[in-house]
Amino acid sequence: MLVEAKLAAWLQAGIALYREHPLMIETVFYDASQSGTPTARGDGYLSDSEKLWLPDEYAGGTLRWGGATFPILSNTPDTLTVTGDPSVIEPMHLPWYQIIPKAVAALTELLQTEEFAVLTAFAQVPTHFPAITIRLERDSQGDTYIGEALKQYVVDGVEFDVRSQAITGAYLLSIWTVNREATLYVYAWLMHYALNSLPQFTTWGLYDVSFAGSDLDPALQYLAERTYTRHFLLTASRIERAVRTREPVEWVDRLAIQLCLAYQTWDLQMAERLP
Repeated sequence: MLVEAKLAAWLQAGIALYREHPLMIETVFYDASQSGTPTARGDGYLSDSEKLWLPDEYAGGTLRWGGATFPILSNTPDTLTVTGDPSVIEPMHLPWYQIIPKAVAALTELLQTEEFAVLTAFAQVPTHFPAITIRLERDSQGDTYIGEALKQYVVDGVEFDVRSQAITGAYLLSIWTVNREATLYVYAWLMHYALNSLPQFTTWGLYDVSFAGSDLDPALQYLAERTYTRHFLLTASRIERAVRTREPVEWVDRLAIQLCLAYQTWDLQMAERLP
């Protein structure tokens, strides 16, 4: 199984998926503080006394309330300052609001406007940005035991010897951009997409899948820009099979059975080919 090729196709499919369904990007940055029931509304503000927002953490984002949206100018621990009057709109169903952080718009624009390069060949520093490079960090024997898992069977007269072994591989997916925030946003998207893809990894024959990541690491290159990278480590086990075939089995096309009894001898011959 060539895991690197599968991962490259998986990344390209993921970028296309989120471009086609931009609402999925909102869930990349979602946390529990971004929704609730307001305790007060008025011209230019919405309050929720149960929240403890960080000062101005949602400035530049968007408030969604009752089917309408309001740009967020600033916020205190429990009040959003917005453009517009949320009190003039009454929700038709549940009285819930949602905050869309500014990172959603930034990642949406990045995915929609930039052409991502996905590389399986080793690139110490890519020449096209943004880029995601894939390389194998290590392959190791997953199960160590004396002997081997050997199965033998025959199909259409051909003998097969199948030897199986569990291999645990660690694949390093490196994100490269020329913008620090863009690197963080793409990393958050990649983690979100990988979690969504766990059932798909199972269909590839991968198991014991786990994720890890590195801290932001600026990488200098011989260009005018500074590049930023963050590494996403995907570790998974798989079953590798080595198959050996032998010459086709000679079919038995004639079988003779002789029964010797006390008083009579029977001689039976079968000329037909056995299945």
